[in-house]
Amino acid sequence: MNSVIIVLGAPNDDQGNLSEIAQSRCQEALRIHKTQPQSKLLMTGGFGAFNQTDMPHAYYCQRYLMSLGVPADTFTNIALSRFTFEDATLAKPIVEQHGFSHITLITSEFHMPRAKLIFSALFANYQLSYYATTSPVSPQKMRQLQAHELTVMDRERANISNYFA
Repeated sequence: MNSVIIVLGAPNDDQGNLSEIAQSRCQEALRIHKTQPQSKLLMTGGFGAFNQTDMPHAYYCQRYLMSLGVPADTFTNIALSRFTFEDATLAKPIVEQHGFSHITLITSEFHMPRAKLIFSALFANYQLSYYATTSPVSPQKMRQLQAHELTVMDRERANISNYFA
């Protein structure tokens, strides 16, 4: 099976240290990759409020995974995305270039409904698997994250409609 594991970005600090949420997504990618060693890893995340450094967020994720033993040649090009919809639109040409037929998507549990909505639409002709990580955040922070996700679903539905228009 020609497969790729796409890991959606999360914040890092001004020194490029990954947030606990980003680390949890990378840890899940490592776990899945060990069961699918032939899979490539496609990391998303460029620059934005989540990353104010001079290197893309995805670079820090790759570096983190390489520090855990993932070989550098496991990674595809990165998707220099700023938000979830761009994760999908910028990953798509990379997926097509490599001829991947199976996509495993990794993100956090609070983010999965939105990510699944977008990726299911934009990658409808692909075999898709979804893995949600458990975010190491307080209950209050989780409620804030979940509330934010609910506020953007209509926008994402409009983005999908516009994409196919």
